[in-house]
Parts: sequence; structure tokens; C-alpha cells
Amino acid sequence: MKSEPYVDGLGVRVETADESRARLRVPFQDGNSNPGGALHGGVAASVIHVAAALVGRAGVEERPGLEHAVVDLTVTYLAAAINEDIVAEARVLRRGKELAFVEVDVRTDAGKAIARGLVTHRSGGPGAADRQLRRDPPPFATPEGELPTFTRVFTLTPFMARLGITARHAEDGLALVSLPWRGENADAAGALHGGAVAALVDTTGAMASWSLVPLDPRNKASTPSLHVTHHTPAAGEPVEAEARTLRRMDELFHNAVTVRGTESGRLIATGTVLYRIVVPA
Repeated sequence: MKSEPYVDGLGVRVETADESRARLRVPFQDGNSNPGGALHGGVAASVIHVAAALVGRAGVEERPGLEHAVVDLTVTYLAAAINEDIVAEARVLRRGKELAFVEVDVRTDAGKAIARGLVTHRSGGPGAADRQLRRDPPPFATPEGELPTFTRVFTLTPFMARLGITARHAEDGLALVSLPWRGENADAAGALHGGAVAALVDTTGAMASWSLVPLDPRNKASTPSLHVTHHTPAAGEPVEAEARTLRRMDELFHNAVTVRGTESGRLIATGTVLYRIVVPA
């Protein structure tokens, strides 16, 4: 696997890899954690992305002009990994002419199930000219005044702080979160790593959800599922995610997230985040 700054920062180690399976390890480190030593969900999503990309391209004969990309990623979170390594095992379910469909299982060494991912990986030519509809960047006005206290809890956790994520707005089910351009968040091609984008989507959806409940230290929260569709790479510019809570069903919050280039307005990714907050009675 070619060195990627973002993946190197996570500490990912490839244990085995061939055209049908791959096994990756992420050793425990404080920089990948939330308070209390719990692995950040963005790390689990990232290693799923990395494992699927590795096995997806392993079975493809390289040729000039060939492009590789994860185009769709779905993650279901099953439990927390606390102060321990995680191991991701990827398996190709089906390989077509351009697309490989990959299942990724994330567990601890003891066998505790942490997350499950389904990933679509593409290996193909660039095709016709980019047909993406362009539009001016959305009119995100920087809000005045202080942000809610809970936003600092998100942005100051070791993993989020390392990525440089900052909150711009969080109120009434709407959240705006920025991710600066940093070389250490890049992939081998110099674009923002898809795992970092997935972590941004997860965090922004969580912030939109938290903006709808009273702040209470007794609240317990988690992301049951995350889905991200990658549209185009982001290189050399910061990105911004907008999340809106579409529906609340008691403890569950359904969020839609859009990620765009801050300067170009290009659509980078879209996603959905199902978030759960247990509010004490």
C-alpha cells in the first residue's frame, strides 16, 4: 500500500492482503480516541475505507489512466473499542468490470464486534468530462456569538483536534463544520482522504443532533450507522459540511449531510447519519 499521510497518522498496519481479502490493524493510541479511551467512530470508518480500497484495487491489473476510488461507504457501529487495538478484515463479495463490492468486519483482538462496513470501490478510466453540476458555494454566514458548549467537546477530542475540525454553527438541528486543508489528512494522490471525509460527516451529523437536546452530562450518545457517497476529491482547499436533522424519533436522530469545497463550492460528498442520544428521564 502506497504511503498516505492520513493513514500513517492513524497508525494503520497491513497484516495480510491479496485480491480477495485483507487484514489491517489499528493499534490503540490516544490520538484516535474520545475521552475515556473509546475509539472515535471516524477511525473505524476510516479503516473500513482503507481496507476496502486496498483489497478492491489488489485484484486489478494496473494500466495507464486507471483511477481507483471508494465511491460508496456504509458503516454500522456495533460497540465501542476502549483502550485496545482494532482489526479490520475485508472480503470481496463480488468483483465486476469496474466495481468491487467489499464487506469489512472490525473487531478487537478478543473478537468483540466493533463495526461492519459495506463498500463499493471503483477501478476504471476517467471517462467523459466531469458532468457534475456546479454552483456557487452555499451562503454559509459565520454566526455571531458563542457556540454551544457541546461543540467544544467534539472539536477538542484528540482525533478531531488532529484533523483540525472546527464548528461554525450548531442550533435547531442545523450544524456547519469546517475541515481545513492539511497535508497530513491527504491520501497518496494528495486529495483529502475519504476516511477524513467520513469522520467529518459523522461529526457534523452528531452536532446537528446534539443541538436539539438540553446539555446534560448524563446523556449517552453514539452513531448506530453512517452512510457516505463520495462524489469528487478535494485537493488543496478546505471543506465544509452542512448537516440537517430531518427527523427525530425519540432517541434517534436522522441527519442528512452535504460536504462542499469551501472555495470552489464543488460537491465533495453526501451522507446520512443515524445518531442516538439517550436523554435521562
